[in-house]
Amino acid sequence: IIVVLAAIFLVSFPSIINTAKKNEEKKFDMMVKNLCMAGESYIKAKVDEFPALSTVGSTINIAVNDLISYGNVKSNIKNPKTDASVSGDSLEYKVLPDQSLECEYKDN
Repeated sequence: IIVVLAAIFLVSFPSIINTAKKNEEKKFDMMVKNLCMAGESYIKAKVDEFPALSTVGSTINIAVNDLISYGNVKSNIKNPKTDASVSGDSLEYKVLPDQSLECEYKDN
């Protein structure tokens, strides 16, 4: 019985690890998506402070700390991959030709 259970465990272990990694990646992607939406909301609320919005190809950097101070983001958000606080990280937005913004998360 022990040998059979050990064999089952050895066969299923890689699958369990892969599932855990996929869940971690999904949580990270959701965190980045939420931060990017909060950043866009911040930019729209303070549009006068970002003259680069009118220049295609320009970039706008927003510190996550600014989003926390403004109240768009909770202060205790942690990166699911590293379990570290994201408060020191930033978001970089690129202004696209259709005036929309492309967001990239910068882990500092």
